[in-house]
Amino acid sequence: MSKLLNSIAGWGVNIAIAMTALRTNLMRSILTTLGVMIGVFSVILAVAVGNGAQVSVTQQIATLGSNMAIVLPQPDSGSGPPRAADRGRLTERDGQAILRQVTGVSAVAPQIRSSVQLVTPGRSATTQAIGATPEFGTVSNINASEGRFLSDSDVGAATRVVVIGQTVANKLFADVNPVGETVRINRVPFKVIGVLESKGSNLGNDNDDQIVVPITTLRQRLMTSAMQGPDDVSFLFVGFEDEDSLQAGEREIQRILRERYHVPKGRINPFTVNTTAEIAETTGQVTQIFQAVLVAIASISLLVGGIGIMNIMLVSVTERTREIGLRMALGAKRSDIRNQFLVEAAVLCVIGGAIGLTLAVLAAAVFQQVADFPVPVGLDTALMSVAFSAVIGIIFGGYPAIRASRLSPIEALRSE
Repeated sequence: MSKLLNSIAGWGVNIAIAMTALRTNLMRSILTTLGVMIGVFSVILAVAVGNGAQVSVTQQIATLGSNMAIVLPQPDSGSGPPRAADRGRLTERDGQAILRQVTGVSAVAPQIRSSVQLVTPGRSATTQAIGATPEFGTVSNINASEGRFLSDSDVGAATRVVVIGQTVANKLFADVNPVGETVRINRVPFKVIGVLESKGSNLGNDNDDQIVVPITTLRQRLMTSAMQGPDDVSFLFVGFEDEDSLQAGEREIQRILRERYHVPKGRINPFTVNTTAEIAETTGQVTQIFQAVLVAIASISLLVGGIGIMNIMLVSVTERTREIGLRMALGAKRSDIRNQFLVEAAVLCVIGGAIGLTLAVLAAAVFQQVADFPVPVGLDTALMSVAFSAVIGIIFGGYPAIRASRLSPIEALRSE
């Protein structure tokens, strides 16, 4: 117990000596910590931005829905170079076939999309119109916060009703409840029957800047470009009961569509099937690479800061050679001299790291407010940054500390 207390007391003395030495050369100490401070600041922000990108992508995918496959009438470029003859198409009948034949499918939501202009007295907005069925709300986890969502009767009768996003509601109706109001879409009057729950913004994309109308209504009244057939669609959103059925269902969807369109063996798919799990995995890999590149670039500044610490500590050893000789003459061990300079280097780096951490937290908060982008600086990142700063001090202060401890007491006392 006494040895432990003596060890703690010894480190306490070293820290006190280190603080005295740093205060003696205050300006030099401040300039020395700048390199570490900038390095820690850069690394923390790089990690935070990378984590924010992952959070943002996860939120973006969550807005699509879980356990879902997205089928697009586009050639599967991963199977080889597409040809003009390979251009595919999708129909509502394909969705019905998938619903009947694929095990584990809970719902299929066909979609067509078109850019439209909405006008109310004194206000206007341009947004994207989604032509959908009631299943779209189920598969994509989209509900109405006010009013109601589409119904089967709306689709069957091609009624002129619309469910608008929060952004559209704010642009056209401000503080007025839009439910029951009339809005002209491409000069055609529509009745607002609901307002969608807010999904927020991700990566600059406003998920609330959209409207939903019956797919039949959009096809008959609002389409700006003709499609190949009367029931062609832009997407098929296929919802599954669980993740296991999703993995098996993706292959079944490809098999059924190849059979329906008589795609020969060896020919690329004239359609693309993506699942939310695949999208999450791919985007996760991209953001991880992005984060690794940012951290690697930021680490260069931390390396430069460490080299600055080593340089200053070597200068300090040279300036204090006589002090080192005097301490040795009074009974200080080589380990005491070494530890003293190691503690000084570590204290310098910890101070720089703490300042860099503070600046990084402030910068992250400002960036999050201005850019509306998540930049989380977690407690683990904060603790790791301070600990890493101390490690940098020990690593780069190691050589000067060892050099100081190996000085000959007699030669050190003779130095001027």
